[in-house]
Amino acid sequence: MERNVMGELSMYRQSGAKPNFSEIGRRHGMSRKTVAKYWRAGGDLDDGRASRGSGFDPFREVIEAKAELPGITKKAVHEFLLHRHPDARLPGYNAFTEYCRKNGIAFGALRAPDAHPRFETPPGRQMQFDWKEGITMVDANGEVFEFNVFSATLGYSRLHKFTYSATRTTDDLLACLLGAFKFMGGVPQECLTDNMSSLVSMSTGRRVRNERAWRFAKEAGFDLQLCRAGAPQTKGKDESANRFLNRLSAYDRDFVGLDGLLAAIANIEARSNSEPNETTGLPPSALFMREKEHLRPIGNEALLESMVGDVAVQVVPPTMLVRAAGRQWSVPRRCIGKKARVVTMPGGQIRITVAGELVAVHDAAQGTSKINYTEEHYVEAMADKAWAADEDIREQARANLELLGRMGGK
Repeated sequence: MERNVMGELSMYRQSGAKPNFSEIGRRHGMSRKTVAKYWRAGGDLDDGRASRGSGFDPFREVIEAKAELPGITKKAVHEFLLHRHPDARLPGYNAFTEYCRKNGIAFGALRAPDAHPRFETPPGRQMQFDWKEGITMVDANGEVFEFNVFSATLGYSRLHKFTYSATRTTDDLLACLLGAFKFMGGVPQECLTDNMSSLVSMSTGRRVRNERAWRFAKEAGFDLQLCRAGAPQTKGKDESANRFLNRLSAYDRDFVGLDGLLAAIANIEARSNSEPNETTGLPPSALFMREKEHLRPIGNEALLESMVGDVAVQVVPPTMLVRAAGRQWSVPRRCIGKKARVVTMPGGQIRITVAGELVAVHDAAQGTSKINYTEEHYVEAMADKAWAADEDIREQARANLELLGRMGGK
């Protein structure tokens, strides 16, 4: 009501006419004196909102700390806060940028991309893929993780698939591609990427392609295309997808173990697919419903899996251990009683999925232990044991794992 009065008085002031305070007061349910007071005040009205705190105030220290991370963006920090504090009812992204501006919280400026024209592809025509390479993050317990993320994007809908990978070998690439096709429920006509080392090598100044990868493409039912060297903009849709992974840096020192890291990647993937795309104006998941019917059926899955590595399907026992390469490997506790697909790759990497979700990755080339628990999985197993309740569970887990190795685990 006060705002309406102030607006009307402002119009009188601009026209140079003197208002009838009694008439204005009658129409707005105010006394003549109150209207006159607003007129003498010059039109400024303090409605109390300026003195209210912001919903971001309780998290200011976190925001300032995250803003100092190399390459971090406002969008990444805002998404992190929404994920970590779902019950805080935090304001939207525009309010967050205004809050940072008013409080002088600066973020590193990103380099503007080179100009190049956009191009569009019809539904089911193309998928672009690439690696986000050499990522280093530290979890809440100080453990250092060095890894890569495979990124795949459908050209029409912009549906994204992000997959953790410890290395970037041909084994890893084929496993990630097959996982992406299963996630999307089909295969596009062509897949476009750059001249990555897992696909091509140089010999006497000439590019030599990895025939294993092209055989995989033929069996899966797609054409494998390489973009022009030095011109990543030709696969700009996946370069854009890689920018989403800058959000991952907001989780540095705010996750626990590999499970926490995989959960962070999954959350970024889900949000990337559910928020409107800048170009299409629609969420990728919505446009994907139209694109999905144009994808080709996946080829012989059993043959494709055999081209990736040895595959075994096992029900996870209470020990949380599955068998591969003549040894036993741990999975998260939530997998007990469920069917796990265990893939042993030629290079020694063991990838374990449950219901299409990557739940554990081990490396058979490291160590010779017959029983291999990760520390996080062993801590989960001990969490409800009465005999471990009086001690620091993590320290007890480390001691038990060391003892297990001495008693024949090696």
